[in-house]
Amino acid sequence: MKKTVLTLTLAASVLGLAACGNSGDEKVVTSKVGDVTQEQLYKELKETAGDQALQLIMIEKVLENKYKVSDKEVDARYKEQKEQIEAQGQDLKTYLASQGMTEDTFKRYLKLNLLQEKAQTDGIKISDKEAKEYYDRTKKELKASHILVADEKEAKKIEAELKKDPKKFAELAKKNSTDQGTASKGGELGWFGPNQMVQEFTDAAYVMKKGEISEPVKSSYGYHIIKLEDTRVKEVSKSFDDEKDAIKQTLALKKAKAEDPNSTKLQEKIAKLMKDADIKIKDKDLKDALSSFLGSSK
Repeated sequence: MKKTVLTLTLAASVLGLAACGNSGDEKVVTSKVGDVTQEQLYKELKETAGDQALQLIMIEKVLENKYKVSDKEVDARYKEQKEQIEAQGQDLKTYLASQGMTEDTFKRYLKLNLLQEKAQTDGIKISDKEAKEYYDRTKKELKASHILVADEKEAKKIEAELKKDPKKFAELAKKNSTDQGTASKGGELGWFGPNQMVQEFTDAAYVMKKGEISEPVKSSYGYHIIKLEDTRVKEVSKSFDDEKDAIKQTLALKKAKAEDPNSTKLQEKIAKLMKDADIKIKDKDLKDALSSFLGSSK
């Protein structure tokens, strides 16, 4: 249910390759058992991650040519991800090292994600009213429980049982909920804000009253029956005017992902940018690395 930190393993390998530069006879390693040249390293890395690296580099280039991401935006995303990692009990540097990443490659990866988000949200408009409603939600946190089931028929059956006896909520959650992380706790989700649950769940929970049990709420996970356990005020450090632009970007991204869950439109947009860039791949071993965007060269 709750959002997780970015997966970095593949990005680490391709970003590492992207930083290696052009091939040549210059030695990158010397030893008593033999040296390693740039040419050897390039060939080895090209075989293991060449297509992915070229895709990443060109996606980065065409998006940077069209959209702008500031250092301030990257630093803000970096701080956000750092807080998420540390909230899971991990040290950021240790975590990045385990993924084969440095702080610099991590920031480059975050910048690429921000560029993709700007491409996804290009043309999507969010009103001041929508942004203000979201901002007001950030000033309140909720504590809820839920019962998650696969189909509406089962959800309706559980809803009927709860109407007869609302006190059976925890018991029914333990017995019926498919959310293995919360079922054993009677469906308890703990405290959360407006950007931590799927949108349908959030929209339903934020208009409920303490102690209320919802009708079945459909999301990509199935059908939720929500019980609002409690609410509390959360202090916010910035005004609506300070946060408005960031909120609009957040809401635009949510809307874009809801409308295009498989990122088909994003890939089409990137493909057009690549075709407009008149890309010609000179290395025959990588000639089809961008075929998913440009079509096969055969």
